[in-house]
Amino acid sequence: MARLPSKIDRSVAPGARNRLDDFTATHALLTLYIHGNGPYLSWHRYFIHLFEKALRDECGYKGTQPYWDWSLSWRDPASSSILDGSPWSLGSNGAYIPNREPAVAVDATGFQSLMYPGTGGGCVERGPLSADKFHVNLGPISFLPTGPDGGFGYNPRCLTRDISLTDASDARPSNVTKLLDCPDYECFVLQQDDWQGLHGAGHFIAGGAGGLMSDGSGSPGDPIFFSHHAQLDRLWAIWQYMTPGRFDSIWGTLTYYNTPPTPDATLDTPMSFGILAPNITIKDGYSTIDGPFCYIYV
Repeated sequence: MARLPSKIDRSVAPGARNRLDDFTATHALLTLYIHGNGPYLSWHRYFIHLFEKALRDECGYKGTQPYWDWSLSWRDPASSSILDGSPWSLGSNGAYIPNREPAVAVDATGFQSLMYPGTGGGCVERGPLSADKFHVNLGPISFLPTGPDGGFGYNPRCLTRDISLTDASDARPSNVTKLLDCPDYECFVLQQDDWQGLHGAGHFIAGGAGGLMSDGSGSPGDPIFFSHHAQLDRLWAIWQYMTPGRFDSIWGTLTYYNTPPTPDATLDTPMSFGILAPNITIKDGYSTIDGPFCYIYV
């Protein structure tokens, strides 16, 4: 993906250079319309599907999209097979940078939180995404765009990670059980999207206070994003099949926690994917075995 040329219009994302950048830019451009709202889970399910499809159709990949079950290695994420820096991993932690101050994170509603430095902060040191083998072109973007051209300009640099043991504790198995115990869709979305929920946990385990995964909009520039969201998709699929009627439940408006205010989402609401694919409805993304999908998790 990092070697194939970008297809996105340069006037939209002038810094995009490859196909992975196309996915990063699409996610970033739509950030306020695909998080904390009705389309959130359905949009990301199809987004992961499109990434896997591009790997297969454009890159000759023969496997399936793996999920990263962070609940298995929450005590020591760096030792997990996905982050241990081996040839078949998705790289390692970033180089350790000492004496860093906490970073202030601000979301689109103005909510501020402190992100404390983790165990890295610098360039990925080992594996296929190390600084000598892989680089990022877009960002920083986050919810409040920064960097050249609002984060969409050309800004080549290494991939950074900052494995956070504090945030890893939020991915412990008891929190997975708590999420699956949610009685309705609103609870399922809000609980995983809480600041200490499983959505943030996966992002901040890898991102900490100095890694790309903590960039709310530009995080798909780190390929581990897709394995993290595949795990969230897996949990959603498990939850859906636990009780009849969960394939017709929806919650939320069309913007990030209704900022700015928008109408309620419905199952017939169309979702945009930019240049990646034509629109589909929220309902189209609700089942892993219907519509455009044909997969189950094991």
